[in-house]
Amino acid sequence: MTDQELVTRFNYPNGTLKNKLGITDAAELARREFQIVNENAIALLQHADKFPKIREIDQLNRVHRFLFDEVYDWAGEVRAYNLTKGDHFFQDFQTFREAASWINSLLNSANQNDRIAASAYAELLDNINEYHPFREGNGRSTKVFLQLLALQHRQYLNFPLHQDKMVAVFNQDGPIDYETLGQLLNVQELDQ
Repeated sequence: MTDQELVTRFNYPNGTLKNKLGITDAAELARREFQIVNENAIALLQHADKFPKIREIDQLNRVHRFLFDEVYDWAGEVRAYNLTKGDHFFQDFQTFREAASWINSLLNSANQNDRIAASAYAELLDNINEYHPFREGNGRSTKVFLQLLALQHRQYLNFPLHQDKMVAVFNQDGPIDYETLGQLLNVQELDQ
């Protein structure tokens, strides 16, 4: 799909993402999306015990759909085109099968333990962030997805309010330091 085809498919002429709400002002859409997605995230996490145990990355699609379905027609649909943000190219969609297989192996390994190490959450966060399967809302969906996984292991991820330090870890030269990134996630054990 060409860049122009992507723009035509997903954006109104003024650049605002096409949405179910019919909002054509980007700032207004951002406000409504923020409100809807946060309400849905709270609802999902409050009823986390009803969500199937996190075992595979495909469950991220359900999380994304739950969070964004009121806003976008394509909520929960994995992209079939390449995506960039600034100078960064996310996972090539043609390699999604291999990426999903790798992430599933990380999930399988994490699920072998009663408690998951902070560095394991960090490695999952990095790989899912690079996978980036959706047009929009990857970060928020990933955080809720990982929070569900944590809750299933009687843990809580306290993501930093400001992302500067996390972004710096992702943007450093060389491999990601999962120990440092894990410390920023601040894994907390929940009372049993």
